Amino acid sequence: MRRFGWLLLVIAMAAQAAPAPTNTALHAFLDRDHVALGDTVTLNLEGADASAATPDLSPLQKDFDVLGTSSSSKVESVNGVTRSSTQFGIALRPRHAGTLAIPALRLGNRQSQPLTLQVDAAPQGALGKAGDPVFLEDGADTGTPYVGQQIVYTLKLFYSGNLTGGQLDEPTADGAQVIHLDGDARYQTVRDGQTYQVVERHYAVVPQHAGRVVVRGATFTGQMLASSRGDPFDAFFDDGKPVQARADDLALDARAPPASAGSPWLPAQSVQLKLTGIPPDHRARAGEPLTLTLSVDAVGAGAAQLPEPQLPPLSGARVYPDQTRDATRVDGNWLHGTRTRSFAIVPTQGGTLAIPAITLDWWNVAGDRPEQARLPAQSLPVIGAAAGSAQPPTAASTNATQTAAAAGDRGGSAAVADWRGIALASLALWLLTLTGFAWWRFARRADAGSAPATSKTNAAAAPRKRALEAARHGDARTCERALLEWAHSERTDLRHAGALRDALADPAQRDAFEQLQRARWKEGDARGACDAVAKAFARGFVWRAHAHAQAQGAKGDLPPLYPQRP
Repeated sequence: MRRFGWLLLVIAMAAQAAPAPTNTALHAFLDRDHVALGDTVTLNLEGADASAATPDLSPLQKDFDVLGTSSSSKVESVNGVTRSSTQFGIALRPRHAGTLAIPALRLGNRQSQPLTLQVDAAPQGALGKAGDPVFLEDGADTGTPYVGQQIVYTLKLFYSGNLTGGQLDEPTADGAQVIHLDGDARYQTVRDGQTYQVVERHYAVVPQHAGRVVVRGATFTGQMLASSRGDPFDAFFDDGKPVQARADDLALDARAPPASAGSPWLPAQSVQLKLTGIPPDHRARAGEPLTLTLSVDAVGAGAAQLPEPQLPPLSGARVYPDQTRDATRVDGNWLHGTRTRSFAIVPTQGGTLAIPAITLDWWNVAGDRPEQARLPAQSLPVIGAAAGSAQPPTAASTNATQTAAAAGDRGGSAAVADWRGIALASLALWLLTLTGFAWWRFARRADAGSAPATSKTNAAAAPRKRALEAARHGDARTCERALLEWAHSERTDLRHAGALRDALADPAQRDAFEQLQRARWKEGDARGACDAVAKAFARGFVWRAHAHAQAQGAKGDLPPLYPQRP
């Protein structure tokens, strides 16, 4: 025990002495990882608050000119834990072209990870020249895209001096879709010894047909102060001089889909299929809806280019698809498209619900090859059995029945001899039972008439309120569930939608409930169905005379999702 105590003490001291990873981590990142010679780039170092420390920049001086530094601090609270951090910004200008290594830097007792920066030679042939106050450059990541493939079109505005205003037109193209991507970059560069401010903007260009597609260059018009370096008093009265620049037109040669491509044609950077909604226990229940959601996610393609999600045919189940939900978001370089669809699956029999493999063919434009997104097949055991699925009698039960029948035949003559006495005794017992039951019913009605039904009213009040509120808000799914809960609070034998519908005596309530079912599973008018429910059930349920007996008789059967009118 003494040795064990010393061991615990050593472990505790080691844990206290070990530094926390979040306090020693120093994250390094660049605002751009690909620049041209003469451009400036910002190296950022971010870590836990250490405002008194200064990063050691001497390892950078081999390949870069250090133009200046800046720092900022922030404090944030996450889950009740307050964290502070400091970010250092280091403005760098590469000294030569090539793949430059940014070594690990130290900040106090912390060290960052190394990075690489690709530096291209200074571009040639831009409209305007280094002495002009404003000029534009444009380019694309490829000049031979496929039809439907998204490419990145880059537009750069260079200006020197002080702009007092300006308008940069958007590029246009006949036969191609042009979409502005978020995340404009601003930096400095040097062209022929002159410093320029640069605004870099990215666009997604998607050719719509094969052949030549021309992206017409954008135009910039603005005003620039003529006395930017003169007397500030003169600058106050300077209205500015007009400046203008235009980018070159850019020609693309769009290619038709290759013969080896699948159908539908989907060019993208990456494609993923996702299936959610599988129960945690990987089981389904006969007659109970199971909602699965299938989504198609693509990078380099918008939602409009993606196929509609579809489930393969499912044996032993009814499938009710929901409407497709589409979304497209953009980042600094790519479109991110998503198409999502939910399916209500109602197993109609016990056994196994087999969901076949789901595949989608697409074209990888980065590798210029066909690929296939795939979800593996799945099997879910189904608990319960459908109506009419009773098993045929076995040989043992048949033999037992035949034996009992034979025994009855042998004893029949003895039973006939005493039938009169048995009949009279049975009649007397029946009369006594009937009399006692009549007195019991009379007493129960008297008690029910005198005692208030407060507990039953309170039990039904909450689900009734939820059902009517959901109906007023047009929430068909919540309304259906609350209606079933409300009905079950009044009649515990009603366990599913089919039993509830059969137990309703009011035609208006049955019609409203059928509208709600269609809105839930067959893309009906949810708003109209909820309005009908709110109106029909405002004063409570109107039950049929023998609803309890009917519900009890149908309890073991699989209810039809859309029961027919009698």
